[in-house]
Amino acid sequence: MKNLVLRAMRSFDESLTGPEYACNQLVVEMISDEPLTDTNELDVRIYSADYQLTGSDSRKFSSRKTPLKIRFQLVSDSFWDESLYHVFIFRNGYPQWYAALSPENKYEKWSRTRLENIRLHPDQKFFAEQLCNTAWWPKLYEGKFKTLPVQELIRRFRIYTDPAQVLPCLLVDSSRTLLAKAFTFFILSNYFTGSNVDDRFSLSLKELMTGDITWKQLKQKTARKKVIIIEIGDLEINSQKTIILTRAADLIRNRAPQDPVYIFHGKCEYISSLFQECQAFESLFTNETTFHILPPESEPDSSESLPFDTPLPFDDPTNPPSQSRNFNAPCAAELELQEMVGLHRVKEDMAEARMMACFLQRRKDLSLDSGTENRHHMLFLGNPGTGKTTVARLAGKMYHYIGVLSSGHTVEVSRTDLVGEYIGQTEKKMKEVIDKARGGVLFIDEAYTLIEKDTYSKDYGKEVIQALLTVLSEPNPDMIIILAGYEDKMHILLQSNPRLKDRFPLRFYFDDYTAEELLEMAHRSLQQRNFILTPEADRQLELLVREASAQRDEYFGNGRWIHNLINQGILKSMARRIMSLPHPDISSRKLFCTIEACDITSAAQRFQECYPLKLKASARIGFRA
Repeated sequence: MKNLVLRAMRSFDESLTGPEYACNQLVVEMISDEPLTDTNELDVRIYSADYQLTGSDSRKFSSRKTPLKIRFQLVSDSFWDESLYHVFIFRNGYPQWYAALSPENKYEKWSRTRLENIRLHPDQKFFAEQLCNTAWWPKLYEGKFKTLPVQELIRRFRIYTDPAQVLPCLLVDSSRTLLAKAFTFFILSNYFTGSNVDDRFSLSLKELMTGDITWKQLKQKTARKKVIIIEIGDLEINSQKTIILTRAADLIRNRAPQDPVYIFHGKCEYISSLFQECQAFESLFTNETTFHILPPESEPDSSESLPFDTPLPFDDPTNPPSQSRNFNAPCAAELELQEMVGLHRVKEDMAEARMMACFLQRRKDLSLDSGTENRHHMLFLGNPGTGKTTVARLAGKMYHYIGVLSSGHTVEVSRTDLVGEYIGQTEKKMKEVIDKARGGVLFIDEAYTLIEKDTYSKDYGKEVIQALLTVLSEPNPDMIIILAGYEDKMHILLQSNPRLKDRFPLRFYFDDYTAEELLEMAHRSLQQRNFILTPEADRQLELLVREASAQRDEYFGNGRWIHNLINQGILKSMARRIMSLPHPDISSRKLFCTIEACDITSAAQRFQECYPLKLKASARIGFRA
């Protein structure tokens, strides 16, 4: 392929659908000078500058040759406003091309770049093949670890896996002991073991020094392990112990290529003290094998809490609720649900479901019920933008508080996250997702798409259903599966497999928001962000919301529409008005927080002119998310 071009533009195309609040759209086109042959499917995945997945889309082809121009449409819950994105094109499931993309700041304006064979970019190729699909990679962002730039981290990982080299000894230091430990277990050890806890062994350096574990015993315990993790604590070192440490360092340095990788971690002051007393240990590490983990800027160095609310792998994974808790009183998650706008039926039904779960749990505690079934799988039925994703997250926290779930976290996926491109990939994806969701909620948005068949390819969505049925059949799965989507389409999904229908004892109906509720949602959002509406602006906003609500159709975005209206309409009009003033008073808080009536009307008119609405009745002011 001589000439392969990628172009992209930020768009307001209202025909796209996606998860709730994924309303920021990017159109990507791949243009070639000749058709691609032997291509069944092309996937585009776009990552931010720090390699966090921002959006993806795929195209399947029925003929042996592809069109010269292939369009992808991506949606995201974040603005496409970063200066750099990493674009990966997968061909038949394998990474083939790469480009660095800098989208134009303006909407509906193309930016162009060349697509290059990914083999010319070894670090990006390694990321696409080895890192991007792992369960532990997102923890770099979840944990907010301040360490090397991500590009450097990827480069090091690639070098570490060079089969021609002996795996190095790695060192992780931090001013906080738990932070170094978390990075060691969640990131480094998972990289070498594929998140398999059985492939690693952990101990402290003190155990070796005091003889609590001998080198021979260590060899026996670590046979067939891939990683040995050693914690460096506050050590009292004398001349005899220095000899022991020097001997241990020599044995580690001269280990065989097939031996496991050693990862040391500890507090900076403890490591510095060790190096002063034993230079042999210091010589085990280089700048290339040392990771300095800084605490988040918002937390003091003295804080000894983890950067995210997740138990370490070596800790007891169970987190049972305290016996002193009053289960008759709602937990914080249920109070948060009650504070949400609208959703009256959902609130009542969820409160009833919580009380029933508490009742059954208490009967078991009192040995009144010997039954082993503990299934609370749910269906969320309703239109887009009605809060299904938010309620799913709260449900996980509620059922963790009760004691049904061991952790209460939520894993959010859609068809593209579950269905593979070739035989065996769907099964692998499902295993990873289910393992990740154990202890919490597995939320599958637009679940009805799992049975939508492609005319020209094998439908792997049925494999997802079969994998789900395995978990749905477990009497005590330590997991709640929530399927969400349009009510009519979800009924078709249930009818597609007779075993599905009875597996979901709880069904929640998410009604569309009324005009009053949408207006309240807008007021809350603006108030939380310290914006003030003038009386005339408030009146114009109410007129706009009521008119849009009165003429809604099946594609109306409910809460997503409000989110779009504020962020992509009103605030942009306000920003344009203020920053266009000849001499704006940049120190005036009132100027930068007061929304005028012209901001409302300008936003509505601009969107209506640029992107006409598809209305059943006469044209109206406004736009649809």
